[in-house]
Amino acid sequence: MSLSPLSRYQPPPYRPKVLVIVALVVVALLDATSMLLKWVGVFTSAGDYVIANGLQQASWILVVAAVVVALAVRLSLRPPTGFVHFVFVGVDFLVLLGLYIEYINNLGRAESYTTRPYLGPGFFLALGATALLIAATVVGWRERDNWPGAVENLARR
Repeated sequence: MSLSPLSRYQPPPYRPKVLVIVALVVVALLDATSMLLKWVGVFTSAGDYVIANGLQQASWILVVAAVVVALAVRLSLRPPTGFVHFVFVGVDFLVLLGLYIEYINNLGRAESYTTRPYLGPGFFLALGATALLIAATVVGWRERDNWPGAVENLARR
C-alpha cells in the first residue's frame, strides 16, 4: 500500500471570479461619476429652485463606493464568507432604500411647491450602478458554491 501525498487532500488554491471583481469596481466608478452629474432639483431657503449635483445632495453614495471597493478587494483575496454575504445584502438593501427615499423626497418637494420634479442623469446612473451591484451580488454570493475545494471538503466529511 502506497501513501498518497498530502497535496491530494488539500483544496486547490482560491481563484477569484474576475467578473464579480470587475463588476464591483465598475459600480464604484459609476457611483463616483454620478456624484459629478446633476442629481435632483431642490428648493433653497430663499425659495429658488436649483439643480443640485450628487455631492450636494447624495454624498452618501461615496460611502457606498468605498464599501464596494472594499468588497472587491476582499473577494480578490479570499472566497466570500457569511459576513461578506451579509455585507452584500446590506449594501444592496441600503442603496435601494436610499435611492427610493431620494425619489420620494424629490417628488414630495416638487408637489408641495407645484413644480415639476426633476431627476437628473446622476440619479439614473446611480440607479443603473445599483442594478449592476445586485447582479454582482448574485454572482458573488454563488462563488463559494462553485469553488471546487468547498465541494471536495464537504464530500470528505
